[in-house]
Amino acid sequence: MRKKKQHVIPNCYLKGWCDPRTPPGHHPFIWRISKDGAQRKKRSPEKSFTGADRYTIKLPNGQRNLLLEDTLAGVEDGFVRVLRRVRRQDRLNALDRARLCVFATAMLTRTTAFGEHWTKQFQELHEQVLALEKAHNAEPTTSKQTARFVEQAQQRVIATSLKTAAPLLFRMPLTILVTQDQLGFITSDNPCVWFNPKWYRLPPFYRSPGLAQEDIEVTLPLTPHHLLLISHRSYPLYLPVKQKTVDELNRRTRFFCTEEFVSWKGETRPYWFDPGKEPEDTWEKSEGGKRAMAESGI
Repeated sequence: MRKKKQHVIPNCYLKGWCDPRTPPGHHPFIWRISKDGAQRKKRSPEKSFTGADRYTIKLPNGQRNLLLEDTLAGVEDGFVRVLRRVRRQDRLNALDRARLCVFATAMLTRTTAFGEHWTKQFQELHEQVLALEKAHNAEPTTSKQTARFVEQAQQRVIATSLKTAAPLLFRMPLTILVTQDQLGFITSDNPCVWFNPKWYRLPPFYRSPGLAQEDIEVTLPLTPHHLLLISHRSYPLYLPVKQKTVDELNRRTRFFCTEEFVSWKGETRPYWFDPGKEPEDTWEKSEGGKRAMAESGI
């Protein structure tokens, strides 16, 4: 069946993490490492992180609509084009920046974890609608619509995000972090991370990352030597970074992976698994935080 096997993490992207020490005559492979670092395996990028009909829109008459899958293929083609320029450290024009922002949005929304999250959200909504229809002895009309939302949860969210989130990213400063570190940047099964390094200073209600937050950072490894950083702070387009920064960002990438991460040479560093210590300036330790928790009985 045409395009039934679809990549959750694109093959064109994973190829950048093929082990450079692959013996001549052998098929290139990547190292897939379990989140806890206990297990590692060699796999070809073509056979890694795939799913059946992940982005296929199934029509009521049973036909398969491949519009979204074909759209993602176009996004990947744009990424490959701009990646050549990134590797050469060329100046990036508006189209190049747009392609990176669209690709980053796709890499956030096309993952299995993201799809499962939104399927669960729509499922809860669907169950509420079913309960209301039953309570009011109403015809199952709205529930038919919400059932469709559950069935196409990820496809809908990908399409909506490409339309809304990508333009927001485009308005933010973009930087490519560059390293010659031996292990370089890792990637994962959930590689685009939205993270606020100062989240712990905020009340729990405001800790979910959002692009309006002053300190938000959107990171996406592009190759073992390049990592995309989108934030509200301006840096040089290409910014060389030391091993300490690489390890900190790898720690973040590993923490946010769902099940596996990918290391260029199959090696790891202990710091990537360090959970860290609770900072002294968390909201819970502030006077305002203590007062709010006491008032709420926490």
